[in-house]
Amino acid sequence: MAVLKAQNYRCAYSGRELTPETASVDHKLPVSRGGTNDLDNLAIVHVDVNTAKAAMTLDEYLQVCRDVVRHFEQRQSVAG
Repeated sequence: MAVLKAQNYRCAYSGRELTPETASVDHKLPVSRGGTNDLDNLAIVHVDVNTAKAAMTLDEYLQVCRDVVRHFEQRQSVAG
């Protein structure tokens, strides 16, 4: 709860507002890839964000997000 309060009840990655139903604990470095349950490896995130991140590292996930936005913007500029 202290982490959630420190994040102002917002997703650590997207800034989305969190409720008890939408809050989810993410491992920045997934346990399946050597991550731990130490607090410095955990973030409270929106459940949809956590689902999208899956077993990626935080850096990998952020790169995928950048690629999606860049691709979408390129498609929009060609179409417009």
